[in-house]
Amino acid sequence: MFFFNPTCKMKYVYIYRPIVIIMDRLSVEDISQLQQKVAEQRDERSYRKLFIHFHRQLTGFARDFVRSEETAEEIVSDVMLKIWTMRIELLRVENLKLYLYRAVRNTALNHIDRNKTIETLDFDTIEINLQTGIYGSPEDQLLDQEFREKVMHAISLLPPKCQMVYKLVREDGFSYREVGEILGISTKTVDRHLNNALHKLIASVEPYLRPRS
Repeated sequence: MFFFNPTCKMKYVYIYRPIVIIMDRLSVEDISQLQQKVAEQRDERSYRKLFIHFHRQLTGFARDFVRSEETAEEIVSDVMLKIWTMRIELLRVENLKLYLYRAVRNTALNHIDRNKTIETLDFDTIEINLQTGIYGSPEDQLLDQEFREKVMHAISLLPPKCQMVYKLVREDGFSYREVGEILGISTKTVDRHLNNALHKLIASVEPYLRPRS
């Protein structure tokens, strides 16, 4: 992954070997406090915590647009660099998570405009968070796996914008209004895309939802 070091002359430090970082999940209050420290004190430790907290989900979001892991990493690093250079202006950002998603979207679209040959919106690698362990026996575990595969296949068949809305609402936890702001569409359009996605998903897995005899 790329990690921006604000005191390093090189813009990016590329980490080739995977590093496991264990940290507590940040609450909204935690994020706000870290944001304030970055803005007012230029606190690198707080900045690093924010970077690590948002990195994976922002990179996945960027990758949906640009179809390249490395390019997605660079986009996220550019966006995170911007919040470091904002200094005291960062305090004017009321919802940092929403701000970062919108910034990643805009940066990704600008990158696409500069590279017209890019095939956009690849959803093959979208991570689907499904509960496991629904059943107990080997037969039930097989049904569980079949159910997961059926859902993932159904999602892959959804229109690109529909998939994007589903992911932002169901996986990233954004409200309809926030998704509308990120994608530049109305809340009614968000609702329509999500309802379309859910109806198709339910229809595809309906046999698995029936009571078992």
